[in-house]
Amino acid sequence: MDDKTRKAEELLEERLRTRTNGETPGGAVADVEPDPPATQAKVEELTSDLKRMTADFSNYRKRNDAERAEFAKFAKADLIAKLLDVLDGYDRALATVPDDLRGQPWVEGMWLVERKLRSILDAEGLEPIDSLGKPFDPYLHEAVAYVESDEPEGTVIQEHHKAYRLHDRVIRPALVTVAKKKE
Repeated sequence: MDDKTRKAEELLEERLRTRTNGETPGGAVADVEPDPPATQAKVEELTSDLKRMTADFSNYRKRNDAERAEFAKFAKADLIAKLLDVLDGYDRALATVPDDLRGQPWVEGMWLVERKLRSILDAEGLEPIDSLGKPFDPYLHEAVAYVESDEPEGTVIQEHHKAYRLHDRVIRPALVTVAKKKE
């Protein structure tokens, strides 16, 4: 129980004692008869209402804190999804570099930028999802083509864009080609 709840209950108990003892707020004792049973029942009802309201507020605060934590966890998802397009561009560009240019300083600089971008995204909780050779899953994959293949039907045989997961949520499904049986 937190301090505010404890203070509210102490204040309520003090007021109840004051009413039953006949004390006035200044501390003087007034000649007051004890509370009739109806008044006592009303006090108990208000006490239970206060306790219920305190519990409801405590639950609200916990739920709100959990929602804020969840929001903060995925607040960067849109930015990361946009950066994935940049990362795909780097991958395509670096895949086309001829072998005789691979030792050039500018090419090494491109590789360095790509590795740094990947490490930053990894630190934020981004994970690539492997798709090749796995069964097609509509939650992880987006089929762009079905091709006859010797692979089992429904198997991912080519990956055009990689899928990524941020923490436990897929933020980009993979664009894949799926095998279908030969006719």
